[in-house]
Amino acid sequence: MNRTVMAIAVLAVVLVAGIGIYFALNAGQGDDPSPVDPGVDDMDLILTIDGRKVDVVWEDNPSVDAIKVLAKDKMTVSMERYGGFEQTGSMPKSVVKNDSWIQTSSGDIVLYRGVQISIFFDDNAYDYTRLGKISGMSESEITAMLDRPNVTAVFTLEKS
Repeated sequence: MNRTVMAIAVLAVVLVAGIGIYFALNAGQGDDPSPVDPGVDDMDLILTIDGRKVDVVWEDNPSVDAIKVLAKDKMTVSMERYGGFEQTGSMPKSVVKNDSWIQTSSGDIVLYRGVQISIFFDDNAYDYTRLGKISGMSESEITAMLDRPNVTAVFTLEKS
């Protein structure tokens, strides 16, 4: 009887520890709901990459709304080429995320772990939150703009 009780106790401790580790790993970055500032509702989110204004079709989701709040005071993200398919860089503050497994392609803009923005010039698949897609540019133009060691992305707001 003592062995059975001991085995159940050990199993319970392992289970509780596992649940604690799961929540610890999935909490933190990207969990700030960042309430939307009503002052940005009638504003358009503008992306400029290395001084070039880029047309983007933005998603309608809480992550984009939270980024608009950060862009109210001009948000600059220093980005680096990663993996031969994207530019990625950290925002100054994490925002709400809703990650799911998605396939990306040239021009996709996504949120990674609630704090990094990635802009793709080639395909990839991973857990991301969709933010938007570059429009009005060919794949070769997007690649020429992004397939470099570093770029600077600036997010601002403009009156609708």
